[in-house]
Amino acid sequence: MKKVYIMAMFASSLLFAGSLSSEEITNMISKIKEERAGIALSKLEHTENPFIIVKKEKAVKVVEKKVIKKVQPEIDYQLHAILNHAAFINGKWYKKGSKLGNYRITYIGKKSVDLTSAEGGKTLSIKKRKSKFMNLNKGKK
Repeated sequence: MKKVYIMAMFASSLLFAGSLSSEEITNMISKIKEERAGIALSKLEHTENPFIIVKKEKAVKVVEKKVIKKVQPEIDYQLHAILNHAAFINGKWYKKGSKLGNYRITYIGKKSVDLTSAEGGKTLSIKKRKSKFMNLNKGKK
């Protein structure tokens, strides 16, 4: 059945192809060769693009981030003593380079200690103690 159908299609295409005369074919070719008047380039430049370009925009979700810094209360560091290049601060001994909270000890002198951090620096000094004994001044003679 398929072979009969294919043969019939082939035969019909041969019959219809032969129906055009050579004059008709020559006439068609001459019409194709004729120069056609088109649109000027200056007019063509100002025409709108006939093609519609649809761009899908990604939905952007804006999220506000709040940066919460943990603020640690400032510790009151007290220098009590310095002995053999070590400092006795708030009940513990520290050497140069030791970490003390957010600070690092950068210098230990005879009477002071320098602390530095990213925010700034501090200098701790040994405070003079008040005398436990009372000084009595004798009156003028």
